[in-house]
Amino acid sequence: MSGWHHDQVPAVTLTLAEAAAVLDPPVTEQQLRAIVTALRWKPDGVRRTGRAGRPAPCYDASRILTLHAALVPFLGNNVVQCA
Repeated sequence: MSGWHHDQVPAVTLTLAEAAAVLDPPVTEQQLRAIVTALRWKPDGVRRTGRAGRPAPCYDASRILTLHAALVPFLGNNVVQCA
């Protein structure tokens, strides 16, 4: 593929609602919002939701997944561990 360069490929982004819907073990959108706010993460973009109001902030999916992986040990004893 001529002219292709990895730094020109846009990152996959998720809104906090989308991230909450796909993460397992589950984390609520409100929990993610509190953590992202505490970490002072800036959004990587915004996305129109199709509803009136402000567009939803989006965050790099790989950062959200890495954050979730780091949080899993602290999510409580009711989380099923896979061998």
